[in-house]
Amino acid sequence: MNPYRQRAAHGLLLLLASCSSNASDSPAPVGQEDISNVIYVGGATDEALKRLLDVAPKNDAKHVVIIDSPDLKAPVPKDSPATLQFHLVGETTRAPGLRPRPAGPPPSKWQRSFHELLELLAPERIAHAHGTPYNGTAYYLVITGADSKQILQLFTAQTSFTPEAVDWQNLVQAPQPLTLDVTSAFFDENDIPAGEGPFVGGSFQFRIE
Repeated sequence: MNPYRQRAAHGLLLLLASCSSNASDSPAPVGQEDISNVIYVGGATDEALKRLLDVAPKNDAKHVVIIDSPDLKAPVPKDSPATLQFHLVGETTRAPGLRPRPAGPPPSKWQRSFHELLELLAPERIAHAHGTPYNGTAYYLVITGADSKQILQLFTAQTSFTPEAVDWQNLVQAPQPLTLDVTSAFFDENDIPAGEGPFVGGSFQFRIE
């Protein structure tokens, strides 16, 4: 090959490789996050989560999240799964017709295992939105490792969560420190009414040792 063409081809390959690397490292645009591994608790649906992810969250002092336990200022013991408990700084007053409705009980370990088996056998992942539309406040929690890879995603109607053993081990084995990001919104039939979110709950760094 002509040496000039060879150098030009080599330079083109380097440019393409660089562009590919940059594209893969860039964060997903709003509404395009991968939610295939999200854990749904308390009746929260994937349709409601998609609504939340369609809009960039905004800051509101009343919707800041306070972590009650564990104490994230100290290393969290790795021996057994820690229960995360949190609450919002303030509660927004709802119109009578938009009061949160009772959420169903969280799925059991057997139900989650059976659901995961069905997902493996089905041609497409089962949509959680095919059930009862969600009403009330829900929280989207994402825990990432020091390498910026997502380890756990949770969409829940509850303000308390204890990871199952396999999820806890994934957190323990991930590069430390970990970062917990929380986003919340109020839903009416899977939709977010005007002024009801999504809201930035906060970002919290911690270690499991």
